[in-house]
Amino acid sequence: MGQQERDKSITALRLDLGTAKVLVWVASVGRDAELTREAHIYFFDRYQRLAEHHRRRGQNMRAARLQAKAAEHYRLGGGDGPPYAAAMGMPRPKQWFATDAVAARHDLGGPDDAA
Repeated sequence: MGQQERDKSITALRLDLGTAKVLVWVASVGRDAELTREAHIYFFDRYQRLAEHHRRRGQNMRAARLQAKAAEHYRLGGGDGPPYAAAMGMPRPKQWFATDAVAARHDLGGPDDAA
């Protein structure tokens, strides 16, 4: 990965984290609300990635602060493993396309309650 791509991914990571913090703040204004387990795991992942980025650049104090935040979110989220992949993690197609994904009905001689 080139320097420009790394900078873009770190900027995107910081933007993800900032946007999530703003959304949590907006959602909790005037309420006694707590983050869900999934939200804690999300914050854990983002802080962990930022800590690793700063560690690679030799910024150990900043990395340690971010790692401490990551550890706290991991603890509060239940810490059952890394964040799991989901379809939302896939990149958006550059060009939209439509497909006909409906199969024609064929009688294969078996029961029609196949599950």
